[in-house]
Amino acid sequence: MKVVKKDVTNVKEIARALREGKLICAPTDTLYGILGNALDKKAVEEVYRIKGRDPQKPLIVLFESVEQLTEHGVVIPERFKDKLKKLIPAPITFVLPLDSESPFRALFCRDNLAVRIPDDNFLRALIKETFPLFAPSANPQGEKPATNCKECYRYFRDKLAYCVEGKPGNVPSTIVSLLGNTPELIREGAIKFSKVMEVLVGEEA
Repeated sequence: MKVVKKDVTNVKEIARALREGKLICAPTDTLYGILGNALDKKAVEEVYRIKGRDPQKPLIVLFESVEQLTEHGVVIPERFKDKLKKLIPAPITFVLPLDSESPFRALFCRDNLAVRIPDDNFLRALIKETFPLFAPSANPQGEKPATNCKECYRYFRDKLAYCVEGKPGNVPSTIVSLLGNTPELIREGAIKFSKVMEVLVGEEA
């Protein structure tokens, strides 16, 4: 595991490893995460394997922009589209439907996807250079999430190609489902659900 600083000058080097199907550890706007190509079945299987993650537990996928979401068949319901843009980028994960052509349908065997546009310039630059990235927390299932590269190495050692040293947000994202007529709170996190509701539907939760 090679350790590099969280600096945009290192984006291209890390991007090469991701394109080769390797996994990395990096701070996000929430927690330290294990990042990899969310469109690569082998990379997806590997992150489940090294984490010992419940196969029924879906992955959150990070995108660089709203445009990239739509390019990959993620559907933002029309009633929320303009308002949602006022909330992102942010440590908020939205569960959104997938259209019939989305590559994520076959890969994850789901008709919806948990997505986030992170409030982190380094991550968005990395995603723009590569592809959407899955980003579960950097820990084996049941263990405390890593908070730095030393802890990432203790958990995963040579299973990861790189660790990016930097400061994470340290609070999980708020997860909100937009699959129904009104937003539904799945998990309270870094952003209060009342703020999300105020923006999306004009009222507090």
